[in-house]
Amino acid sequence: MTSKISYSKFIKEDIRHRGWLAALSCVILLLSVTVSTMLLLETSLSSELSSDNPNRAEQLMVIRNTFPAMLNGSYNMFPLLLILLLGVLAAVTGFSYLHSKEKTDFYHSLPLSRQQLFAISYLSGLLIFTVPYLAAGLLTILAGSVYGIVTASVLGKSLLAMLGGILGFLLLYHLTLFAMMLTGKIVTGILAAATLFVYGSIAGALARNLASYFFSTYHAQNAWLSDMLYGFRSPLEILGQILGGTTYFDNQYHSANAMTYYTLRFFNVSDTRSLAAILAVTVTVLAATLFLSVLVYKKRPSEAAGNALAFPWTAPFIKVMISVPTALFLGLLIGSMYGSGAKWVILISILMVILLCALIEFIYHMDLRQLFSGKVSSILSFLAVAGILCILHFDVFGYDTWLPEESSLESMALDISQIYSYFCYPNTVAYNVNQPLNPNLLEDEDSQLQDFSAIYELAQEGVENQRANFNETGNQDAEEAVSISIRYNKKSGKSVYRIYTVRKEHALTALSALCQDESYRKKLFPIFYVDYDSVSAVRLTDVYQRPELLELTRAQQDALLDAYKQDVMKADIRDLQYEMPAGELSLDIPETMQPGISVYSSKYNITLPNFYLYESYENSLALLEKYGYTIRRRIDPEDVAQVTLSEADFSKTVDAYESAVWTAESQESILTEPDEIEHILSQIQYTVLPILGREKPFLRSVEILLKDGPDPTYYALP
Repeated sequence: MTSKISYSKFIKEDIRHRGWLAALSCVILLLSVTVSTMLLLETSLSSELSSDNPNRAEQLMVIRNTFPAMLNGSYNMFPLLLILLLGVLAAVTGFSYLHSKEKTDFYHSLPLSRQQLFAISYLSGLLIFTVPYLAAGLLTILAGSVYGIVTASVLGKSLLAMLGGILGFLLLYHLTLFAMMLTGKIVTGILAAATLFVYGSIAGALARNLASYFFSTYHAQNAWLSDMLYGFRSPLEILGQILGGTTYFDNQYHSANAMTYYTLRFFNVSDTRSLAAILAVTVTVLAATLFLSVLVYKKRPSEAAGNALAFPWTAPFIKVMISVPTALFLGLLIGSMYGSGAKWVILISILMVILLCALIEFIYHMDLRQLFSGKVSSILSFLAVAGILCILHFDVFGYDTWLPEESSLESMALDISQIYSYFCYPNTVAYNVNQPLNPNLLEDEDSQLQDFSAIYELAQEGVENQRANFNETGNQDAEEAVSISIRYNKKSGKSVYRIYTVRKEHALTALSALCQDESYRKKLFPIFYVDYDSVSAVRLTDVYQRPELLELTRAQQDALLDAYKQDVMKADIRDLQYEMPAGELSLDIPETMQPGISVYSSKYNITLPNFYLYESYENSLALLEKYGYTIRRRIDPEDVAQVTLSEADFSKTVDAYESAVWTAESQESILTEPDEIEHILSQIQYTVLPILGREKPFLRSVEILLKDGPDPTYYALP
C-alpha cells in the first residue's frame, strides 16, 4: 500500500511537472482578482468617496455591496472566465497521458492502482488552483480592509463569494475530467466538456422554443417541467445559480446579527432557489461527476489512447444525441434571427443535421474519406429531425385545436395581455421583491373562476379562429383581434394553458362579465395595489398635457384615492375601450429596487401614471372640483401660438412573414385661419390607447405650440 508520505511525494512531483500551470495560475489569479480589485477601489475611492461628495454614504454602500462579487467574477466576467479556464487546464494537463499510448503504458506500469493515479493527479490539480486563489482572495480582502471597505458583514459575504469561485472551478474541473475519461484525444475531450457544459440548457430551451415557434396556442406555463428544473438543467445554469446564490444579498437582513443573517441567508430564497438548495445540488453534481470519472477510468481500456472515444461502441449513440438537438437548435436560431418562416427553419435544420453528422464522423476518424461512414446513425439522426419537424409543422396531434370538454373542467382563468399596455401597476416602474410586476390572473387562486361560461366561449372562439387561421398579424380583420391566455383547471387536478386570438368585442364582453365580481375587478385595477402611505404627491393632467401638482393635505389625498376606487368599482368596462378620458391622475411613489437588480437602495421618487378620469367618474371629478381643480376639456384658442396639422394616407400590406405592415405618407400644413384652428381644437381630446388597443391607426395628428410654452404638444385626431 502506498504510504501517506509517498502520496505527498507523488503530488509534489506532479505539481513540479506542471509547474508552468501553477505559475500561470498564480499570475492570472493575482492580476485578475487582487490587482484589478485594488485598481477599481483606488479609482472609486478617489472620486466617489471624497469628503465633498453629497452621496458619499450611498456610494460607500454600493462599493461594499459589490466588493464580494469582485472575488469570483460576478462583478466582472473576465476573472470568472479565467477561473473556468484554469478548471479546464487543470483537468486536461493532469490526465493528458491518457491520450498518449506510450505515456499510458508508462503510468499504468507504475506500482499504483488506477484509483491512486487518479487521486494524485486530481489532488495536485486542485491544489494548483485553490492555493493561489485563496491567497489572492485573502490579499484582496486585506487590501479592502486597508481602504476601509471590509466590515464584519462584508468579510462574511466575501468568504462566501470565494466559496462560489471554488465551486465554479470544481464544476468545470470535474466536468472536464469526466470528458477526458470518455475520450482518447485532447481535442475531442475539450469538445466533449463543452458539450456537457451546455447540453441540458440547449435541450431545455429547445423543448420550449420549438413548441412556441410551431404552435400558435402554446403558452410558456405549459413547460412546467422545464421551469421546475430551470437553473439546474446544465452545469452552465448551475454555475449561474452558484454565483448568484453566493454573491448577491438581500439588504433586508443587514440589521440582523451575524449568526441570524447567515442563517436567514442560507435558507432565504434568492430568485427561485435558496442557497441551501443551490449548494446541495452543486455538491451532488460534483460528487456524481467525480464518481463517474473514477468509475470510467477503472473501466477504460489502455488501448483507447489516440481514439476519438474511449469506448467505440458509444460513437453512434453520442452522434445521434448531439446531432439531433443541435441541428434543431441551429435551425431555430438561424431562422429566428432572420425572421424566416417555418419552411426555412425546417430546411436549415435538415441541412444542419447532415453537416453535423459529417463533422462528427470527421472528428471520430480525422479522415475526409470517412465523412459519410456510420450510415445507420446518420439516417436515424436525419429521420429524427425530419420526424420532429413534420409532427410540429403539421400539428399531427392537434395541439392547436385541442379543447377540453366543459364538463371535465373544475375552473378556468383568463388573462388579456393588451390590458398591461393600458394599466400601469406600481411594480412596473418600481421593482419590489414582495409583489409581482403585474397581477398574475392565471396563477392567482382567487382568479380561478368556477363560473367560467364566458371564458369557455372565448376558448371555443379561439379554437375556431385557429382552424380558420384568424390571427392578429396576417388577416384582413387583424385590427379586431386580441391575444388572450386561458388556464384550464381539470377536475383531475391538471392545469393546461393556451393562448388564443379572439375578436376584441368578444373579449370585451367576457371581461365586462368577469368584472361583475368585485374581487376580480380589484385585481385588475392598479389603484388597489397602491400603498397610500407611500404616495408623496398626486398630479393632474388634462387636455393641455401639463401635469399639475395638487396641493392636498394627507387626508384630502387619501379621500381622492378612495373616491377613485369607488369610481373604478362602478365603471363600465366598455367605457375604457370606447370613451376617451377627460384627464389623468399620476402618483409619486418611492423607487424600490429588487435585490440582484441593483446593489443600492434608491431614495428617489418616480411617477406612476395612467389613473384615467372618465366623465362617468363622478366621485373623483366632484372631489377635484371641491379642492379647486377643474379639468379643462378644450384648449382655448387664445392660448395657442401655432397649429400644425399632419394628415396621413395609411395603407396596409401583408409581408412575406404574414405580418401586417402599415405604411403612411404624411402631409403637414400650418393652420392660420381662426375658423380652421377653432375647428381643429374642438376635435382635440385627451387621447389614450383603449384598454384593448385601437383597431386602426389615427389618420391625422396635430402639433400645438402654446404661447407660454417653448415645446409643442402632439395630439391624435379621430
